[in-house]
Amino acid sequence: MQSLASFVMRGVPQAVMVIILLAALSLLLPPTSIFSAAAVTLVTLRNGAIPGALVMGLATGVSGVIALFALGGLNLAIGFLILMWLPAWLLALVLRSSRSLSLVVMSALVLGLVMIGGQFIQTGDPVAEWQSLLNPFVESLAEAQLVDTSQQAALVSLMASWMPGIVAAGFFLQLLASLFLGRWWQSLLYNPGGFRSEFHQLRLPKVLAIALLILIGLMFAQTGSDISLVEYVLILLISAWFVHGLALAHGIVGRLGSSSGWLIGLYMLLLFALPHTVIVLATVGIADAWFDFRARLSPRGSGKAS
Repeated sequence: MQSLASFVMRGVPQAVMVIILLAALSLLLPPTSIFSAAAVTLVTLRNGAIPGALVMGLATGVSGVIALFALGGLNLAIGFLILMWLPAWLLALVLRSSRSLSLVVMSALVLGLVMIGGQFIQTGDPVAEWQSLLNPFVESLAEAQLVDTSQQAALVSLMASWMPGIVAAGFFLQLLASLFLGRWWQSLLYNPGGFRSEFHQLRLPKVLAIALLILIGLMFAQTGSDISLVEYVLILLISAWFVHGLALAHGIVGRLGSSSGWLIGLYMLLLFALPHTVIVLATVGIADAWFDFRARLSPRGSGKAS
């Protein structure tokens, strides 16, 4: 990781090359898009807005030329810019000016809301669009006898109704992963341990917890069974409090000097019991907004967890 970050910071050509190659690789391995955007983040955090915009613009231009000759259009390059590089650049500017991961999380929430609105602006009815996209997938499950044919339509409808919120939450978490990775790279190269300290101290304001509780109340007050905008925003806020809960877990382990095995166990739970673990971490994060558990703990040793 440190070698890749060091290569990115050697110069503009190296940064542009890494950004484009990782973006292209994300077409086969989607998680690599996080690394591509993290490279934009690293350059922006270290060198400023204009150098960050320069590598982002050059990456867009070069990938646009490649896409034009290979695919006959610029849609792919524009998609990389809008969904990966530009949001990463904006969040990096927020962090560079504020030095606050909490403010970055809230800024990413705003971009998540934009993603929800963008889906409605683009298609008018994103649920119907998702139904048409999910139908072939569910049909293949039915053909493989993994889904009862009689439940096929209901499953498609249920999945499609939640997808706008899930997509926005995924976009939000991907942006934060890119930002955190870029900040960690910067820490490795120029300020060892800096990101660890920042992440351990990440705390969201109580107002976001109050907003989440209000949305939960509105959800239960709604009549009918259709999924609405309230649920989509609720998914976003739960994702934010999940990040807070994750930072809290890292912070407690680091403050107590406990074994990193606790964190390994936590990530194993995320792997095998994702929804339940996310809800638990989000709930603990909300509680921490009021009780500040880290401040109540006395440090015991330095620890090696991160």
